[in-house]
Amino acid sequence: MRPLIILYYHRILPFNGYDIDTKTFEWQLSFLKKRFDIVPPEVLFDLKRGMKLKRSSVMLTFDDGFMDNYTYAAPILESFKIKAILFVITSRVFRNITPKFPKQFIPEKDESKIYKTDREFLSLSELKTLKSMGVFSIGSHSHNHRKVFVSDRVIGIWKNESSAHWSYEYAVGEIPQEGFPIFEMGSELKKRRFYPSKEFLYKVRDIYKSCKDEKEVLRQANSLKNKGYFESEHEFKRKVEEDLKTSKELIEKHLDLSVPFLSWPWGEFSESSLEIAKNLGFEFCFTTEKKAFLGGDFCKIGRLKAPEKKASFTRKLFLNRYTPLSVIYKLWHG
Repeated sequence: MRPLIILYYHRILPFNGYDIDTKTFEWQLSFLKKRFDIVPPEVLFDLKRGMKLKRSSVMLTFDDGFMDNYTYAAPILESFKIKAILFVITSRVFRNITPKFPKQFIPEKDESKIYKTDREFLSLSELKTLKSMGVFSIGSHSHNHRKVFVSDRVIGIWKNESSAHWSYEYAVGEIPQEGFPIFEMGSELKKRRFYPSKEFLYKVRDIYKSCKDEKEVLRQANSLKNKGYFESEHEFKRKVEEDLKTSKELIEKHLDLSVPFLSWPWGEFSESSLEIAKNLGFEFCFTTEKKAFLGGDFCKIGRLKAPEKKASFTRKLFLNRYTPLSVIYKLWHG
């Protein structure tokens, strides 16, 4: 089979910044139109039934469900007659009750703030409008989309909001204080969560207050015992099932459509969480593994992040245009 190159985007912005701006996005679509077949999401069902691609093809996906996907991406996609998949974080969309259209939406320019408010995300009203436009197929990007502590190894010290991932406050279980430990973090849909004890949190904080040398603080913190506990495997599986089931049912109920598409947050999953997703009816699961799709497991579909720079974009597309090169690309980036 010829490669199916699946690109993933997050934001399409009216300014140069931390993601793709509108002019660059238009150039990318024009480039793809001239050199590739751009296929709609429905082609995945044909591939699953045994169809083979006759030409190297491209599919577009968008993660998270940002408001700029409605304001800027959708009109551009519509003008090019291109369909894509939009994976939404349902906890953001379905609690975002204030529609932002028909007013012009100006995205936040400070990237560090975008996940700290629902303002940057679509509301249900805008999602319904996108569905009626027919530009996007709607998929799940989980319900909560959070990172948690997945190890009891201390790797850093919390000093301010830029010290750790935006999920840190949720992971630590209270308002962070300077000196709190930062543990290894990962998607709560991949690994069992580690819960640090309050006693350990405050003990590390006190060590930090008396000794500002972070390396020494880490050494002492990791030598301590009884740091906390891990959730059980049963608790982990129940949490994964509840999250994915909630996300799927919300989309199906409010948009009156089936949801066969799932994009794993940060591309992270385990074999047990994958099995849960399949049992819930997700037929096509997307990762961030850097590879074109050449057939095989439809619940481990790799994707390539769309670069902003033209040279990087064209190089990435051409390196995955033919099967031998795409296999080498996968091995090189594996």
